[in-house]
Amino acid sequence: MRGNSTASAWTRSADPALRGEPRTGRRRRGSASRSRRRAVGCVVVASSVVFVSAPPALADSKPGHGKGGADLILTGGQIVTMGAKRPFAKALAIADGKIVAVGSEPSVMRERGARTKVVDLRGKTVIPGLQDSHLHLAPLGWEMENTAELSFAVSQADVLEAVRRHIERRDPEPGEWIQGVRWLDNKYPGGMVDRWQLDALAPDNPVWLARTNGGMAVNTKVFEKMGIRDDDPSTWPDWWLEDPPDFTPADRILRERRTITTVDGRTRELEVPNGVFIGAHGGSPALGLLTVKPPAPTHEEMLESIRDGSREMLSLGVTAFVQPSGGIADYREAYARGWLQPLRLANGYLGSFRTQSPETVGAALASAEGAFSGNPDLEMTGVKFFADGGAQTRTAWLSEPMRDWETIDGKPNFGVQVADDALREAQYRAAADRGWNLHTHATGDRAMRQAVDLYSKIIDDKGGPRGDFRWTIEHGYLPMEPGTRVIDDMARYGIVESIQPNWNYQSGAAFLDNFGPERFARVNPVRSYLRAGVVTAAGSDYGTNHWDPWLGVYSMLTRKVMGSDHVAGPDERVKILDALKTYTINGAYAVRQETARGSLERGKLADLVVLDLGDIRDLDRHPELSLGMDQRILWTLVGGKTAYKAERFRM
Repeated sequence: MRGNSTASAWTRSADPALRGEPRTGRRRRGSASRSRRRAVGCVVVASSVVFVSAPPALADSKPGHGKGGADLILTGGQIVTMGAKRPFAKALAIADGKIVAVGSEPSVMRERGARTKVVDLRGKTVIPGLQDSHLHLAPLGWEMENTAELSFAVSQADVLEAVRRHIERRDPEPGEWIQGVRWLDNKYPGGMVDRWQLDALAPDNPVWLARTNGGMAVNTKVFEKMGIRDDDPSTWPDWWLEDPPDFTPADRILRERRTITTVDGRTRELEVPNGVFIGAHGGSPALGLLTVKPPAPTHEEMLESIRDGSREMLSLGVTAFVQPSGGIADYREAYARGWLQPLRLANGYLGSFRTQSPETVGAALASAEGAFSGNPDLEMTGVKFFADGGAQTRTAWLSEPMRDWETIDGKPNFGVQVADDALREAQYRAAADRGWNLHTHATGDRAMRQAVDLYSKIIDDKGGPRGDFRWTIEHGYLPMEPGTRVIDDMARYGIVESIQPNWNYQSGAAFLDNFGPERFARVNPVRSYLRAGVVTAAGSDYGTNHWDPWLGVYSMLTRKVMGSDHVAGPDERVKILDALKTYTINGAYAVRQETARGSLERGKLADLVVLDLGDIRDLDRHPELSLGMDQRILWTLVGGKTAYKAERFRM
């Protein structure tokens, strides 16, 4: 298969266990990070606290690497290898960008040469570099600088305070756009703030706040830029007082009753738009009504954003990522400038395809640039398709209707099916027959069932699961619903689950509202996926979610919902080593790089992270430490070279 071409650079494993759970200078901190640390109430333990260390592992080394010895030896700490045979070690040696020894301190020190640098970790913990398997990286640097971060707001007051701080920091000129990202009305008692509240903060500036998934909140200045005046009925569009006929169940304009005095002197009580628009991604009629928008970042700004976003991810311990849609042209240019690396773009997906004809899909793939490059740090071998919408917009394709459909939708709402089986199969074959790997956005259980059935059919036609396809389900919320259960077929056919556990934490309030507590308890069942033998690779889904991978770790350890005491499916909680597998060796496996990285074993790339922890298992005892992990990343190495180092970390 052409889609397996990267195996020439990264020899893929023959170990069948990897089809399931594999065997066992400080950056700028903006207002978003500061508000996050306040919102989550993280517990920070001083680095001098002594934790019980794991017993030393047997040595895995060949003494005397070369004549000059190792370049770097790490000793005096806990090495979490994520290896199948020796999950823990006491020391590690690196030469020429690769690990040459890992094991006990005496055995690893045999790699020491005259020029070897030896670092005493003083009880710190080392883990493999993390992979974010679903990260839309490009806008990250720009958003950190130019938007109010609303991910951690759990009330209207939090939203307004975050916007106020952003305005204070930016000090915009009159007329300049004020932007914010990732609000979620389900978390706020009383819903999202309205335009009049935003007017009080920015009376002279248009305000544009993007919802976590499908929505926008604007102030009155935006309507004025559209030519709409509250006091002049002649400027009111047809949708001002009632919804248009083309609205889908996902589309809403929120309205409030106001006393309006119009230019003709009449005073009336009317329900007018309050500035909040809800709609699904990908052509929402509701969002399309907003005909003025902030200027998009320039091409140069986007390249700078990739540079700054890369640095941010490295400072969080992420050393590789998968770009899940849109091609990689900007990344290639950033890479040529040296702005992307050392962060590794392990794979990119072309698309996102919905109802396009198979011929259109084939033509797009035939003209794709940068695909199958053989460069494991800048690769693109995937194609992304959409099978449905999402939980937040009530468009996930389900076998049982959304909660409260009687009052919200007026009829049973089973979500949205994007393409029928015949069209989707033809699209899949147009890609698979050209050697591309298939990746499908499927959140609801019926969407998952459609994708898995068609994957299985095509895999059987191509020789069966032994072909080692590693196609993915992206999101995969509900794999175990009665009548649509797919988890066993995913394991049987080697279908990888690309999961974003942070959804449960950051957007759990929306899952509760739209799925109900019983069904929400089965969303993103990491433990069940791993037990069933489904390789599960974790990511953030930034830019709808926050980008910090440790929020996903916290979600897997606790199953808690932000801003509440609700625990969704406590039986699906996992331990820290299983959580790390989804961000390390499983992620590497998903992109056919597991023999080159993903664990700290001899012969693999020295991609690793030093944490200000004495024992990684302390996160099992105190999972809240995950919420402050951005302050515990001390040193990130990619290929044995420093990619990030905290100022306070002295070697």
